[in-house]
Amino acid sequence: MRSAVWEGVGRIGLIEVEDPVPGPEDVVLDVAACGICGSDVHAFAEGVWIAPGAPMGHEFSGTVSAVGTGVRGLKVGDRVAVNPMGPCGSCRQCSLGRTNLCAAPPSSARGGLSDKVLVPAAESGARLHRMPDSMSVEEGAFLEPLSVATRAVATAAPELDGPVVVAGLGSIGQSVLRVLLAYGARDVVGIDVSPARLAAASGLGATVLDARTDDPRTYLLDRWGTSTSPYQVAGNVGTFFECSGAPAMTALATEVVRAGGTVSIAGLVGASPPVDLDTVVQKELRLLGSFAYTGPDATEAFRLLADGLVDVAPLVSHRVPLSRVAEAFGTQHAVDGSVKVLVLPDPVAPEET
Repeated sequence: MRSAVWEGVGRIGLIEVEDPVPGPEDVVLDVAACGICGSDVHAFAEGVWIAPGAPMGHEFSGTVSAVGTGVRGLKVGDRVAVNPMGPCGSCRQCSLGRTNLCAAPPSSARGGLSDKVLVPAAESGARLHRMPDSMSVEEGAFLEPLSVATRAVATAAPELDGPVVVAGLGSIGQSVLRVLLAYGARDVVGIDVSPARLAAASGLGATVLDARTDDPRTYLLDRWGTSTSPYQVAGNVGTFFECSGAPAMTALATEVVRAGGTVSIAGLVGASPPVDLDTVVQKELRLLGSFAYTGPDATEAFRLLADGLVDVAPLVSHRVPLSRVAEAFGTQHAVDGSVKVLVLPDPVAPEET
């Protein structure tokens, strides 16, 4: 079978590897759709968080093609959305319920940008979620980024009737925006510079702001006014979700959030952004990192998808066959024209008669 691997900065190879064979607790999937994540793009473009030969792709759905002898609740032919995180369950972080911070997750599923993929410890309803007929395989591939968004919203616990900002409308920011609106948020602004991403967020019930033509700082202060803490002039934003990975947005967030407010950082930067820590201290901000997700976060994300409370279908801007996976990375890297690039199986050629 074919599998996409990282070969160096700007280089993705499609190599032949052996088909995976499931152990007693494992499942093998025929990959139906796999998204390219922001962390994948950082790895592709900058070489961070990756080593040569590493398999790529962790946002995927598929059809069960082989089942280990100890697996219950799954059978060949089931269509499933995948939670690829496989924590150990025994380290300190896992014992505290923070399985997203597992010291060494031994059974994570990687290599979704392949013809087939092995999912270790494939528990039905936890690692693999059987999709209803109403859910497409493309929607199922959004379970992973939607799980990231669900955790970010849960940990920030924003006041849903207060001003909320989402900066960066890639797949994580788009998902955060949709989770907020599904939960009843009423006063939300989304910020980006990409026409495609702004268009994908418009019409949802939130205001979208094009940072190329409008200054976000001026807009946010004019829209919601300012408040005064003992040492800092502040905006009135209650919660600011930073999903862009742009260092300037982190600095903006700490400025426009009101005293006692929350800045949730869910976007990887790949650099050291400038943050005025005096502002963080003097406004007593909650500056939160939000990384990945736990099993309950993925279960909640699947509920939102299965119940039709979050619509991710409009986020698919490009569909690329696996044979052109290197092209898919270049397309996802070009943020002005892409929202979510999905890699799909190559079309099956009709049999000759």
